[in-house]
Amino acid sequence: MVKYALKRIFSAFAVMIIVSLLTFLALDLIPGNAAIVALGVEGDAAALERLEMELGLDRPLYVRLLDYYRSLITLDFGTSSYFGQSVWLLISQRLGITFSLAFFSIAISFAFSLFIGSASSLKRGTWVDGSARTIVQLFSSIPSFWLSLLLLILFSSVLGVRGIGEYVSPFQSFRGYMTATFLPVIVLAVGEIGPMLRLVRASMNNALSEDWYKSAVIKGLSRKRAVIFYAMRYALTGPITLATTQLAKLLGGTAIVESVFSLPGLGRLFLTAVEMRDLSLVQGIVVFVSFFVVIMNLLGDLVVHAVNPSIRSTEEGER
Repeated sequence: MVKYALKRIFSAFAVMIIVSLLTFLALDLIPGNAAIVALGVEGDAAALERLEMELGLDRPLYVRLLDYYRSLITLDFGTSSYFGQSVWLLISQRLGITFSLAFFSIAISFAFSLFIGSASSLKRGTWVDGSARTIVQLFSSIPSFWLSLLLLILFSSVLGVRGIGEYVSPFQSFRGYMTATFLPVIVLAVGEIGPMLRLVRASMNNALSEDWYKSAVIKGLSRKRAVIFYAMRYALTGPITLATTQLAKLLGGTAIVESVFSLPGLGRLFLTAVEMRDLSLVQGIVVFVSFFVVIMNLLGDLVVHAVNPSIRSTEEGER
């Protein structure tokens, strides 16, 4: 397990270096730079040259790249040209909102999919299985933007629920925080239930068809215990990996939902950065989210490796 963890950590570190390099080169090669954006169309050539010298944009590419990696080590993503604040400060201020939305939505979709998917697999060919497949098709086809607007109109206008679209920190008012975030969490969870439920059902079907499961039942182990302690443990491998991937994806993919419900999260911050051509902020968010995706994939692999012993035995057999 230790060797596997060190191997995956080294691989994740290499991916981070490559991703950060590609991000730097992509934003460095596009037309325009931070100095041009800051001065606008009214800036003259002399002022532009002075500002580029102040920002270090006149230095060679390799020098700027080395400074870029030094800054990443200290979590210094530069200063936002639009907000006039540290990029890391802006990200950290909004990270909690987006992460809480992503975490709770994945937790709901995982629990729901695990229950319904397992029941569907155990009751294959019945109305339970048919209902589960209907849920997969229905939830996979609902646009998050449309569902957000529908729920917003229903709860705020029809039902008269107050506080929706008015974000409040949980440290100020936990009730206000729940009122402002429960609809966005539901919308995001609905969008993730489809693929999660499909994977849980398929994984459980594979587990129940394995010879070791049938042998355990034949030898006298109750079907309930065989499902809980053996089949479900085997079937969790795919869903855990998908859950970590979905969590990482939602960290950078909640912009639409946050905009509809007026939540000051990371998604809205990224939209603002793109609209204002705030290259430092765009680069900081892209690198941070990319690093988060790599870390979540690493954690997912380690958890799966620990949960499913068959993976360890397979790797030992290959060696």
